[in-house]
Amino acid sequence: MRTSFMRLLNRGAAATGLTVGLVGCGQLLDQAAPSRVLEETLQGPAAAKLIVDGARASFGCVLQAYVTGGGLLTDELEDTQLAAAGWDWDRRSILKVGGNFATAGCDGGQQFGIYTALQTARYTADLASTNLATFTDAEVPGRVALLATASLFSGYSHLLLGEGFCSGTVDGGPELTPAQVFALAETKFTDAIASATTANNTSLLNAARVGRARARLNLAKLPGAAVVTGKLTEARADAALVPAGFLYSVPFNSASTYSRNMLFTRNTESRLFGVAPRYWAMTFNGTPDTRVRVTSGSIGQDNLTKNVYLAQKYNSQAAPIALAKYQEAQLIVAEADYHLVGPSAAVPIINALHTAVGLPAFASTVATEILGQIVEERSRELFLEGHRFYDTNRFNLPLSPAVGVPFMPPNPDGSIRNKGGQYGDLRCLPLPDVERDNNPNLVRAR
Repeated sequence: MRTSFMRLLNRGAAATGLTVGLVGCGQLLDQAAPSRVLEETLQGPAAAKLIVDGARASFGCVLQAYVTGGGLLTDELEDTQLAAAGWDWDRRSILKVGGNFATAGCDGGQQFGIYTALQTARYTADLASTNLATFTDAEVPGRVALLATASLFSGYSHLLLGEGFCSGTVDGGPELTPAQVFALAETKFTDAIASATTANNTSLLNAARVGRARARLNLAKLPGAAVVTGKLTEARADAALVPAGFLYSVPFNSASTYSRNMLFTRNTESRLFGVAPRYWAMTFNGTPDTRVRVTSGSIGQDNLTKNVYLAQKYNSQAAPIALAKYQEAQLIVAEADYHLVGPSAAVPIINALHTAVGLPAFASTVATEILGQIVEERSRELFLEGHRFYDTNRFNLPLSPAVGVPFMPPNPDGSIRNKGGQYGDLRCLPLPDVERDNNPNLVRAR
């Protein structure tokens, strides 16, 4: 565990340019009783910021992997590469026994994983929070802001665990439902809000507000369940406080695959995955939607896909990914108003978002059409930001390509690119056996 944790800290330091911290840790290895010195040093106040930076770097890596995986599992991305071991993502045929999604690194190209990386990010953020709570402001400069940061990334780690997986577990505990994981996320975001308020850090404060609104929205409308108006009211209250223009992004750089926005690499640089047909030419009433900018590239890495479509949203290895933003908050308000006030209350919010990007106004008084437009706006405003997979589950959207269709569909010109098998009906990722086999509180599924 100590070796793994040290590796994580090294990655976090490298990702944030903390070379001095790396040198200091390396020198510790030359001292007597290195394990005792290392443990005391890592748990001490001098290492507090380094651990937070490690948590941030760890979350950044898993975020870009989660966005890629969620895109492949839905209609955002399609597989255009030759590694059969990676086809399960787009084919929606991931099994509980494990494989890449469970144990592979988040920085892989054709084959990448999210479960272990996500739990690592969550654990590190929680460790940072626990340690910071025991220190004083004098011992750790900027302690309260660091505590807000750690709580924020813990909240988002829990949030992705609840949205992405059919069930979860935390620190070797019992199996949890997504609702229970969302409740944990809500608590973490509440902690982040309190610390950010004390630190007078409005960026962290509003990011935590968006995160808590998202967690509360999930609790208010679980897949297949009735709307819980109390939670929806709370979600709206958080989202309504987020100011216009707010954006909190996760940064990346090209120093290593771990710190890189690998979504750009997998799509644009390597043509392993392409933007799926639904997003090739998005318009509204004939006007191009600039929120989803896509260009056509060359033949796929699989040598079967004639034209890989490239997302212009991420144009470099250092392109940031939006984690929390005003547009998401407004769509939460719109969804809440739809249920709490009436469907027509959501229309002005939709049209304000349209005005901001030069789209014609949306007009309808039909409840189903308005809800459908809220879902559509989410698919565009939050394109390739890690929302589509859970939205597909939460709104019970039809899977595309449909269940049972041969993997993969032909090219637009009719040429074959069948890779074998059929599309599955996966709507959430199973808790992998690597967790069940190593957690005494869990029973392995048969």
